[in-house]
Amino acid sequence: MSLVSVIIPFYNGGDTIARAIDSVISSPACLEVLVMVDASPQPFNKHLTAAHKDFIKQGKLRIIKSATNLGQAAMRNMGVSISTAPFVSFMDQDDMYMPLFCEEMSQVLLDRPDLAAVECGAQIVKNHVNVLDAPDPRYYTAMNSVPWNVLIRRNAFWQTGAFPVDAEFRKKLAGEDIAFKQALKHFFAVGTDYTRQLLRHHLRDGSATDNYINRTKIVDGEIVFTEVFENEQSGEWSAALSKHWANAERDIVMHRALAAR
Repeated sequence: MSLVSVIIPFYNGGDTIARAIDSVISSPACLEVLVMVDASPQPFNKHLTAAHKDFIKQGKLRIIKSATNLGQAAMRNMGVSISTAPFVSFMDQDDMYMPLFCEEMSQVLLDRPDLAAVECGAQIVKNHVNVLDAPDPRYYTAMNSVPWNVLIRRNAFWQTGAFPVDAEFRKKLAGEDIAFKQALKHFFAVGTDYTRQLLRHHLRDGSATDNYINRTKIVDGEIVFTEVFENEQSGEWSAALSKHWANAERDIVMHRALAAR
């Protein structure tokens, strides 16, 4: 069955977007791929191949364009709002799924109705070189903090509070991914197997994961930060995270109360 909507925000990712789309669109378990073009200065359509245009005619590839730059979090939320499959995943524009990502991940959710979502591991590479893997503890903290290794039930996504779009999460630290993932794992049961690497994450200079690796080191087996961003020091980011958690908890309590009637 085709059970998965794959959402890919696009902003100046023309050199990799075709690879991302092609890695998943032929999967029988993939119902649709939604490319969310976030007012990108680099045009998207010129990167479409003849095969992509056929998928657009079939309705399996959907291109949604925003006239205003809203940010990755807002574009993911918008993608979920117009998706039609019961399960949703979030791919970065320079990533790629390994074969059977959709099949294996969706099967877990079919077999385990108690789970709201399932996580897998990832190959984390830069310039075609693997830069982070087990047993480095940063591999596990990264996998625990990112959204691109998750398949989530669409109704559970909204109960987590979705991705926060507050201005505090659009600064250098970003953190909307951490906020989403922490709320998900705090309020819901999530199946986890980081040893099963079902996707390849290509690091970009300045991306959240790239920043994390560059500003940390391992000392006596522990993660030590060598740089702290301004909004971390000021407490503004922690305050924004607490606000997101409170909103998510309010929505979950309300939803469960309605469901119990």
